[in-house]
Amino acid sequence: MELYHLRTFVTVAEEQHLTRAAERLFTSQPAISAHIKALEEELRLTLFDRTPKGMQLTPAGQQLFERAQRTLAAAGDFMHAAKGLHDEVLGSVRIGLNTDAEFLRLVELQSKLSARHPQLGIEFLSGRTGANIPALRIGRLDAAFISGDCNEPLLISHVLREEELAIAVPHALRDQVVAPDIFALAQLPWVYTSPDCAYYRLMQSLFDGHGCTPVKTMLADQEDAMKAMVAAGVGLGIMRRTEVEAAAREGRMHVLPMTLPTITLRLAYLRSRANDPVIRALCNALTDVWQLEEEGLALRETG
Repeated sequence: MELYHLRTFVTVAEEQHLTRAAERLFTSQPAISAHIKALEEELRLTLFDRTPKGMQLTPAGQQLFERAQRTLAAAGDFMHAAKGLHDEVLGSVRIGLNTDAEFLRLVELQSKLSARHPQLGIEFLSGRTGANIPALRIGRLDAAFISGDCNEPLLISHVLREEELAIAVPHALRDQVVAPDIFALAQLPWVYTSPDCAYYRLMQSLFDGHGCTPVKTMLADQEDAMKAMVAAGVGLGIMRRTEVEAAAREGRMHVLPMTLPTITLRLAYLRSRANDPVIRALCNALTDVWQLEEEGLALRETG
């Protein structure tokens, strides 16, 4: 029995789907099936029931699942400990972004990491929360900034700050806005974000609670696009309060006098990589950049 057999077994059990497991492991579905078959033959046990709903663990598979997880975790800790014996953190770290560099303090983060670990390559990759989470799950990203809740069991997330949000109003619509009349606001044109964005979910909860849906004029996935569309009079939009207030001071839009719930900004990565020297180096740098507790990010861990 090889470690990759156990890794395949655990991944299929977590995904309950051969194709998704293959995507996470960067291999083909036939290869995944072959690994499972070989493991079942060696153990002389049936580990999965193949059902129309996917791969379901048998009672024997359920008993072995946690043991397989612990075995993989121990092997991972062994490798991480070996890497930690090197004087330098080597390799690269791919970090998914979900908003602008200034807000995420990327210059400070790059400076800290490069000064402490000059052999570590740093890659900042643009994206959004809804795309970053699945990219983390299948290993295309090492870590990612995300906004909102993180209920993904495979991930650990650390709270960095609470984002204060506001409704931005174009000049042309200012006289039509009656706050906090939700029904009146729903009749006005809105610039939407994508459904997997935390801002969208906030807007949805705001209006769903009153049984109405705001008029959609277009979708803008990026903060700068949202700002440009609101300033151009396309519709209202939800943005970070600091951005709306700055644009209001420039005379480009107005801030609706209405308090919105905050959205949590987080850093997330795979739980199985918590002891990876690369992830630890990143977390230590973030602790300093964001001036978190002395004990580090672990005090604010969620997920």
